Amino acid sequence: MELNIKLMRYFFQRVYRNKLEWQYKGNVNFFFYNNQSIHSKKHMHIKTTLLSEGSSSFVFLTEDPNYVMKEFKSMYPVSMRQKEAQILEVLKSEHIVKLTTFTENYLILERLRPQDLFEVVKSQSLNHQFIKETCKTLIRIINTIHKMQVVHRDIKLENILIDNTGRLVLCDFGFSELLTNSTVKRTMGTLNYMPPELHQESLIGGMNSDNINTQILIKSDVFSLGVTVFQIIFGFQPFTSTKPGANCKLWKLIQQKKWTQYWTLIQKLSKLQIDPLTQNFLELFLQSDTSSRATLDEIYIHPFLNQVKDDVHLIF
Repeated sequence: MELNIKLMRYFFQRVYRNKLEWQYKGNVNFFFYNNQSIHSKKHMHIKTTLLSEGSSSFVFLTEDPNYVMKEFKSMYPVSMRQKEAQILEVLKSEHIVKLTTFTENYLILERLRPQDLFEVVKSQSLNHQFIKETCKTLIRIINTIHKMQVVHRDIKLENILIDNTGRLVLCDFGFSELLTNSTVKRTMGTLNYMPPELHQESLIGGMNSDNINTQILIKSDVFSLGVTVFQIIFGFQPFTSTKPGANCKLWKLIQQKKWTQYWTLIQKLSKLQIDPLTQNFLELFLQSDTSSRATLDEIYIHPFLNQVKDDVHLIF
């Protein structure tokens, strides 16, 4: 096997005379060349139309309709690219986007041709059953990756896909982190979803050195999930920012635990009557201090989610 790989690598270097990137990972052998395509044992992946652009990468359609190509921007650290691939290898699940191929500059991922939850939420009014089933499924997905020692760190509507069977799929693990890492920076995430603790200085320490810091990372995911769940229910953000000095009235009410005043304002904005059960459910996620914020195990059994089946495929 190793000899064949070396011979093939030499062949491509001599014939194409351009930069070649190669990595052996698991049972996947592949080569990258011509800055346009990735060739694996089973597929030639040729990028075509730009689908989206993020802070660290571009996502392209490929000629094969079953895959997309995630191309990292040159300034994005190689260590973070490798970590994303490593985490996707660990988190193999029908609810996690599937990685098929990895090189230093690219990921080849399964292509899901549905909508993301942002598009679903903004395009229509959602029925109560869909909302509750979505919330329960998301809680279970995030809780599962936490138990596998991974935090996502960028939970938001745009990073949750729903396919044409109603399956929820969590994607974009570019900011994700293994809880066993010894050093973790706090400033990852999307501003409107970030909890207040992520606006503080760098967080040092992982599971092996400091359990409190591990819990901070987990509770930060809980908060971002709460912002996501709030938007699924109401269709807008629960506040504009948690950043110090942002002067957001809604966030200040949460910080001061003035929940009655907070929900009065939300009712005016949403033009809905919000029952106490829904209020209490959301408050579990959105506490400003991590010690008061609930765990996902606690939230999962909240009465708001009663009579919702586990692992359903959603209909909206």
